[in-house]
Amino acid sequence: MDKSKIMSILKSVAIILVIVCFVAFLRFQAADLSVIPTDQQSFYKDASGLPYFTEMDSYYNLRMTENFLDYGHMGDTIKNGTPWDTLSYAPEGRSADYKPMIVYVTAFLYYISNIFSDVSLTEVAFYTSVLIAPLAAIPAFIIVRRLTNNYGGATAALIVALAPNYFAHTFAGFFDTDMFNVVLPLFLVLFFIESIRSSKLIYRLIYIFLTIITMVLFSLAWDGYIFYIGMLVIFMIVYLLLGFILKVNLIKPRKDYSNLLAWFTDQKEIFSIVVIAIIGFIGLGLTNGFDSIVQAPFNLIGATQIQSVANAAAYPNVYISVAELQIPSLLTGGISGAFSANSGGIINGVGGIVALFGAFFILILFAQRLWKLRSFRTKDISKKPPKGQRKSASKLKESKSRDSLIESTLSDIKTIEDVNRNKRETLLYLVLFSVWIFLSAIAVTQGSRFIMVLMIPLGLCVGLFVGYAVVYIKDRVDSKNKLMAIAIVGTFLIVYPLFQTFAVFYPLFNISSTLAMIIPIIICFAIIGISGLLIYGFRGFKSSKFAKTAVILILTFAIISPTIFGAYQVSESVVPSTSDPMWDSMLWVKANTTNDTTLASWWDFGYLFEIASERPTLFDGGSQTGIRAFWTGKAMTTNDTNLSAAIFEMLAFSGDKATELLDNYTHNDSEKSVEILQNTLTLPKEEAKNKMINSYNLTSAQATNVVNLTHPDEPVPVIFVASSDMLQKAGWWSYFGNWDFNIKNSTGYQYLVAQQPATMENVGNGIYQANITNLEENGILFKTIVTKTADNNSTNATTAAVFANGTPVKTQNNTSFNPFTVNRLVIIEDNMLVKNETVNESGNYTLLVMANNGTYTSVIMSKELENSMFTKLFILGGFGQDSFEMVHMDDGISLWKISGYNTLRNETGSTNSST
Repeated sequence: MDKSKIMSILKSVAIILVIVCFVAFLRFQAADLSVIPTDQQSFYKDASGLPYFTEMDSYYNLRMTENFLDYGHMGDTIKNGTPWDTLSYAPEGRSADYKPMIVYVTAFLYYISNIFSDVSLTEVAFYTSVLIAPLAAIPAFIIVRRLTNNYGGATAALIVALAPNYFAHTFAGFFDTDMFNVVLPLFLVLFFIESIRSSKLIYRLIYIFLTIITMVLFSLAWDGYIFYIGMLVIFMIVYLLLGFILKVNLIKPRKDYSNLLAWFTDQKEIFSIVVIAIIGFIGLGLTNGFDSIVQAPFNLIGATQIQSVANAAAYPNVYISVAELQIPSLLTGGISGAFSANSGGIINGVGGIVALFGAFFILILFAQRLWKLRSFRTKDISKKPPKGQRKSASKLKESKSRDSLIESTLSDIKTIEDVNRNKRETLLYLVLFSVWIFLSAIAVTQGSRFIMVLMIPLGLCVGLFVGYAVVYIKDRVDSKNKLMAIAIVGTFLIVYPLFQTFAVFYPLFNISSTLAMIIPIIICFAIIGISGLLIYGFRGFKSSKFAKTAVILILTFAIISPTIFGAYQVSESVVPSTSDPMWDSMLWVKANTTNDTTLASWWDFGYLFEIASERPTLFDGGSQTGIRAFWTGKAMTTNDTNLSAAIFEMLAFSGDKATELLDNYTHNDSEKSVEILQNTLTLPKEEAKNKMINSYNLTSAQATNVVNLTHPDEPVPVIFVASSDMLQKAGWWSYFGNWDFNIKNSTGYQYLVAQQPATMENVGNGIYQANITNLEENGILFKTIVTKTADNNSTNATTAAVFANGTPVKTQNNTSFNPFTVNRLVIIEDNMLVKNETVNESGNYTLLVMANNGTYTSVIMSKELENSMFTKLFILGGFGQDSFEMVHMDDGISLWKISGYNTLRNETGSTNSST
């Protein structure tokens, strides 16, 4: 290996190290909680001073790692030979047969770190993604660098490692399997491609081995690993087929070899595919089970039906409420958003419209090159070109040293071997990226989380585009005006995301908003000015030989700056998903309840409940079944709190068994099953049994089986957790609770809570008024207007829609615009009900106004939620019901136990048991 080759490798290694450290640093910054005022940061940190995790799945992964370290397996027990988690999906629990890679890696890092220092497992988990995710830059750089140059490799590494949808799931405090979902696919593709590119058999064997190892590791990290295996299979089929059609000579004639083995080992593609398929199948079978390998293709096909399956079942599917499974928009932020990188849209997710254009440009370039090579002959370049088209000696020498696909040109092709190699590699990468992008685009139609899958091949193509642009500028752009034009456009593309960042985060820099606007402008003119000096020169300053280098750097930063600044914005905006009140409330549960006490709430905080309270939970992020979603939503939505308590009692005692048993008895008439339970749960046991027999034609044995599941002799203690975040989520839990089994659809309702309290102000003529903002949307403020007159001291309230300057919003007919017309007005002042009346029969909302010592707040709620269980407990503090008793309260959190099983079911049953 000559000196220049060694220096090239060392330079690449140095670039990789810098990039890995840089992207890790950006992720590490998330732990600073910069967006939260310093005096409030402790509110979002645990007793050790470490911020709480940013996402709830992190707590499940942490608990599984704790189980692994404590018991040698995930879950807290073994059930019928399967690791079992008794805290999730109470009372049955569920399998803890979970993809173990995140547990293994974290446990390994925990042991290593404690060799040198005393570090808690929570702290190791908090920073694990900071260590793993940046490794994606390594294969991204290598893949693109082998085809272009360091500029292209660096661009791909940064675009991929900082891609919005990847970065937003892998910063400090986000402890989930997403950290592997870019690193391992990239290494898998890198090793696979090298296994069919390498000319020496020993190298191919090494890369085949690495491909299989990566494949097995990936299968232990994420169920979606089968997507990439399927992608590589389809890629090879298309590649071989097109190779045959285009006569690329991928498969050599058997007659040219002395024996079959010699022929087989020299067929790069076939040899690699066969060996990887055989050994890979064995490896995957040994680590995952051969049944799972056989089932994997069917799971892959099923994954393409997520959206249709989410709407097909009798019971509502919680997946439709999961943000990551919502179909993403193509672009967010309009025209200006097209130049921003964020996780809001597909174009934003790959670094903006310019990066996306570059990615598709490179595919077109590959296709064009392949078309030219299709009929290319070496004799085409045997003659010398005209004098005007001949290269200089320096450029001729440079072209001879090029060995990368993008940097080489057709004029560099001298032999038949060059033609075949160029055809082969051009076809290989064209098919690879085309198939990869196409299949990833299909995946994106199933939810926004799959943008992470799409951005990998697009990010690599963006790097290839920059690498090509660098070569193009070096070789073909000699006009100073063209260079200056590129510099100016590139500068604007660099400064725009910088301007966005300063506009939002200037308080963090301790500068004024005015200065935040001036600084990007100064930087813009500085870059343009320096570029002009280097390109044109000025008086005694001659144009510089570094002019093209400056333009190339500007172009490179123009492509990567949206992604870099987008990642910075995310890292500086991180707010943990929980805070002291929730965690302390769970510690209260742990200290003040029996071990069998079951926690009931909506699913979002389930994982946190389990790890902090060490108590079983009815509903969490891994147990999102339709039956559990329906009954939990029904319990919170119904006006009958006795029914709510009875639902929780049934679920805590027997889970879904009563519902499933009735579905069996009613021949899967789920609507009838639900009706039976709703109309019998609040009745005494014997009365409920008789009603099932007399009103619903169940046999005595069937009714007995059901009531034994719904009316336990020794009920399980239940704590209902009500929290302020559930106000914003009411649209979903009310949607599930009001499910219509006939049309398999529902309607969700909402709360609009006051953003902050307000006091009365004298507005003249003896009238006092408090203006409370409940919602701000598209420049319109939706307010509660509370008025009080000085003479009779009567309080009234209504809703209004106004612009920021106070001007009422009008419709096209010049009438007042107000989508929140009030049906019922309820006013409570100093714990006294002063008004409860219907003000508009056609209104759709209830306006609840509450005052304490002259300070007013309000809730605008869908009228269907006015008397709901959640309204009575969380908003009214238990007023108007006696089924639940508050046992603990903290900021934004209240805990409620069922207040007496002996009085829950009385002689007459519930007064509103059909609601």
